[in-house]
Amino acid sequence: MTAQTDTPQSNEPKESGDLSVTALYTAQTWRWGQLPNAGLFESKESRAVFGVTNIALAVMKIFSWKLKSLRHSLVHRHVMIDSLIDEVRPDVVIELAAGLSRRGVTVSSDERIEYWEIDLPHVIAKKKMLLERTHTGQAMLQRPNHHWIAEDVRDVQLQTMSRSHNKRVYVAEGLCMYLQPSEQRTFWSRIADDVRSAMGPALFVFDLVPWCEQPKPGWLGRALEWLMKRFTKGQSFARDERTREAICADLKASGFQSVQALEPRDVTHRWRLPYPKKKTQQVVFVCGNEAAEP
Repeated sequence: MTAQTDTPQSNEPKESGDLSVTALYTAQTWRWGQLPNAGLFESKESRAVFGVTNIALAVMKIFSWKLKSLRHSLVHRHVMIDSLIDEVRPDVVIELAAGLSRRGVTVSSDERIEYWEIDLPHVIAKKKMLLERTHTGQAMLQRPNHHWIAEDVRDVQLQTMSRSHNKRVYVAEGLCMYLQPSEQRTFWSRIADDVRSAMGPALFVFDLVPWCEQPKPGWLGRALEWLMKRFTKGQSFARDERTREAICADLKASGFQSVQALEPRDVTHRWRLPYPKKKTQQVVFVCGNEAAEP
């Protein structure tokens, strides 16, 4: 039998057509950004999606020169959330709609942290298949403090994961942009209820760039959106006219005692973001209970 190495072999599992193009693109973006353990989730399809999307974005930039680099923006977003977790040093991290994020296998290397990944059953199955390709991935699957929940995030019972922990961080990266305002408020209220129940500091962290702050897509952007809908079976970004201040007001109305909106430029030096001179567009919301100090 051929010894298995930490380089994915040619017999890697075929990618499912149900796996979101955005999950594949972000997985390859973490690999491109040289983030720890990102290579464990690299695949032929993620490389293909990354290459094709970047070509399309390069063409768009010719017609819209103000367009910010998507891959640099996503790396900034991901590292901002990682850095916040490092600062908080929580007892438990609950990542909602985790996709192919490399955060779980990285953070759970600290056995003091209970890590929960939640996503749809086919996403969890695919992620485990990718990890099974290497000795490193197989070892990570055996960690007793790394848990997998194959459910829709709208149905999962959060109390099961957080009831014995006082310092908590909930992460929803790349999710809220797909939810309509009413869906966002329902989702935020569920998280806020659990955050308030914590005896110690608890934070909910997610990203959402208000539609009014984004550059208008133009005809080429609409064509790219149509193509992405084909990949994601009709799923597209939700659009509404709320400002950043209105979103913060909605979050407080949902039950969060503190709300803060951070951009990469606010924390470039504090968290030593990669590509510090690159201008990117991201907004990371940090919401907490009274004991939290984001």
